[in-house]
Amino acid sequence: MKSTHSGTTTAYMPGRFSPPTRGHIQTMLWLLDQYDRLVIGIGSCYEVGTVRHPLLASIREKMVLASLHAAGASLRRVRVVHLTDFPDDWDGWWRHTTSIPGIADVTHFVTGNEADILAVMRAKGLELPFALINPEKEDLGAFRFAYHATDLRRAIVEGNYARFRLIAAEGTINLMGLVGGFAGIRRAMQDAGTRFVPGRQAADAVVTCEHAGRRWLLCGYRREGDFSNVLAIPGGGINVYESPVDAALRKLADETGLVFEVMNRGVEPIHLRLGGTRLCELRTLGILSTEDPRLGGSRGGSAQAFHIALDCAPEDLGPLPDGERSGLYDVAFRPEEDVAAAGLAFQQMRSVQAAGLCHDSGPIR
Repeated sequence: MKSTHSGTTTAYMPGRFSPPTRGHIQTMLWLLDQYDRLVIGIGSCYEVGTVRHPLLASIREKMVLASLHAAGASLRRVRVVHLTDFPDDWDGWWRHTTSIPGIADVTHFVTGNEADILAVMRAKGLELPFALINPEKEDLGAFRFAYHATDLRRAIVEGNYARFRLIAAEGTINLMGLVGGFAGIRRAMQDAGTRFVPGRQAADAVVTCEHAGRRWLLCGYRREGDFSNVLAIPGGGINVYESPVDAALRKLADETGLVFEVMNRGVEPIHLRLGGTRLCELRTLGILSTEDPRLGGSRGGSAQAFHIALDCAPEDLGPLPDGERSGLYDVAFRPEEDVAAAGLAFQQMRSVQAAGLCHDSGPIR
């Protein structure tokens, strides 16, 4: 039965989806059956490789979108936002989760999390700015699924692959290769991964050209702030609720003039198009966090890096602009060996090395 809410209805479903289960996807399909649009909030988006957060948020997003696509859902009715971590600050998390600026047409908030959300709301006397949907108390009919995320994580820890396949979402199963398969997911849950470090959260773009046996890296010099006048790859801070992928592409356009269009973000690598004609891919390199200001700068935090490999000569892309408002100047494709000799700002050399370049570089700055 469709919602009786007048006008356009948008359901907002925050969660960790860690990893996405068939239950998560069935609930989303039910919401798309009941409401006009769905906003999915990917929580804890700056932590990876821990018991509660075994997978990077960008990978969880792919798994969700791939599962919805496989089920025949229209992804044009779906929007994904990324929700940051607020260690030991429930009120800060609550304000962040429920304000969702730029999505003012949200009408319904979706959660069945009694212990962490609903009970705390009651204890604090809080009211939602939206109507509440508790899937645990709704009649989902054919969309009902008996297992929960805790059942899936238990199956992973116990190494029960058959039970994992029973509970995991289709996209989770199909994209396991991103983390080394089932064994990789088990290793990720051994609590040895990247911890969330409060501070500036950034996204960096490693853009390379390879032609006639030579490799070039797109970079420029930082105008100001930490590491001013030091060579750096395009990148910068992630806006509130912004996907790290979108942040990397936004900063890349701002600082180099290269505009990439996302064709399919539910796969890895993500399919892109440059200039309307040139097809390419964006590959996730991972996340780096540090509390060392010599690497993370004065604001700390973390950086997620992505690699775009172009199979052309740098001159095929034409002259690159040197915008006065850009964070970089003298932007150009530089030979790999020159970058290796000069070094890069922050921890960016590690991201470049993860993309297969500059392994013979000097000390990381």
